[in-house]
Amino acid sequence: MSKKYLKTGEFASLCGVTKDTLFHYDDIGLLKPARIGENGYRLYGLYQLDTFDLISVLKEVGLTLHEIKAYIERRNTTEFLQMLKEQDKALAAEIERLKRLRRILKNTIETTQKSLHVPIDTIQFVEKEEEYFIITDGQRKQDEKSVVEAISEHFKYCNDHRTYNTFTIGEIIGEQAIADRTYYTQYYCSKIDKPVRSRHCHVKPAGLYAVKYIQDSYDMLPEAYRQFVNEVQALGYRLCGKIYEEDMLNYLTEKDDENYLLRIEGQVEPVT
Repeated sequence: MSKKYLKTGEFASLCGVTKDTLFHYDDIGLLKPARIGENGYRLYGLYQLDTFDLISVLKEVGLTLHEIKAYIERRNTTEFLQMLKEQDKALAAEIERLKRLRRILKNTIETTQKSLHVPIDTIQFVEKEEEYFIITDGQRKQDEKSVVEAISEHFKYCNDHRTYNTFTIGEIIGEQAIADRTYYTQYYCSKIDKPVRSRHCHVKPAGLYAVKYIQDSYDMLPEAYRQFVNEVQALGYRLCGKIYEEDMLNYLTEKDDENYLLRIEGQVEPVT
């Protein structure tokens, strides 16, 4: 290539970046001027376009400027192949993360849109297919701190194992708590698309379910469960399993917790 030298602005224009970018690259030793003119101006050689192009390519595949600098200093074919393989693996993981995030967004959009058209405070009987949840234990003590800790543990497990499919969670009330009419949380749960091999995977059986939507705060859930059980019995049915609660609208969408929309459902059978 020609040994012609360009001022910073000219070289920046040729590269499609600002002078500040070149100043920064100079400061960190990533791409230094070929020479400094007598007037103190930075001067870049046309041959340095190759180095700038290399920097741009490596940035595009996800390397940091620090990683790029280290690679440029030791580059060879073996290092190049190893670096590309590592970045390919990282990009594949990022693509999976984005696919999962989009799935979560779509599921949350679907749930939120559905919430705009559901009947409130009315029992419906619905035949439901088998469903799957990731579950973690409910709080051992019935105080606010224990509740927050248990919910945090649930979110942590789901994040660590990349299992949840929406931004909302729910809770499961066990048969004993229903019988005792305490309605303590047995599990916190997040719905998933298909079963996984884990003790944290809960299968909600297919069958006939009583379903009720309520608009109220979490504080009113124990009373809502009592009313739900009583209403189911008054309609000639009885619960034959757990109670499942799922947030439809919560703090993500509503400023006032009394406007939360919560779905309560439980498998039922006719009283004979």
